[in-house]
Amino acid sequence: MDNKTNQEDLRKSEAALRKLIKHSSLTMLPLESDWNVTIKRWQQDRKSQFCSRMAIRCLCAAIEARLFIFRKMAEKMAPLGAVQFETEEKEILTEERIVVKNRVQTKQSKRLPFSDSVKESFRLFTKAIGATIKIDYGGSGYSALCKTFEVRNRLMHPKSPFDVEVKAQDIETAEQAINWFNKTYIDMVDKCQTHLDQTVEAMKNSKGGPTPT
Repeated sequence: MDNKTNQEDLRKSEAALRKLIKHSSLTMLPLESDWNVTIKRWQQDRKSQFCSRMAIRCLCAAIEARLFIFRKMAEKMAPLGAVQFETEEKEILTEERIVVKNRVQTKQSKRLPFSDSVKESFRLFTKAIGATIKIDYGGSGYSALCKTFEVRNRLMHPKSPFDVEVKAQDIETAEQAINWFNKTYIDMVDKCQTHLDQTVEAMKNSKGGPTPT
């Protein structure tokens, strides 16, 4: 593949990334709006268990949707950059795996624990772009995110009356979680965009021209 072709492929990747980000916002806006409206109502009545539960559910739904979008974007972006995913990585992206039983292939659901889903969704997205980006999972923000999903899981599968209770501390943890998540994914996308821009610019400035035919 010559230099001119490489540049064109990178331009396509850059344009596709911008388009996918814009399109994904159409999915995210209603979900993020639900969280914003609910948290404002909770702030007006902090004793409301209804608002507390709804805030946690809305927040987690928005985060899961964002992670899903990143995985779908990774699937679409990878071919543009000639990125190859391993079989296990493909299973993570599609949340499905092929199982052969009695010589018959069937699809089975494959979903990672939430803590792993966050890491793999971000990792595979950056891999599809061709970038290497370090994300800090050791701080309090990522821990708050995991704790918030533990509360959501408890609400979705209660085993006792106290399991449906959401405390003010849980909402504070959720706010810390979404602050970390938003900052992390925005920083990741910005760095991916910068990586593409720099790669295109480097190829423009390179002395190597198209390979003679």
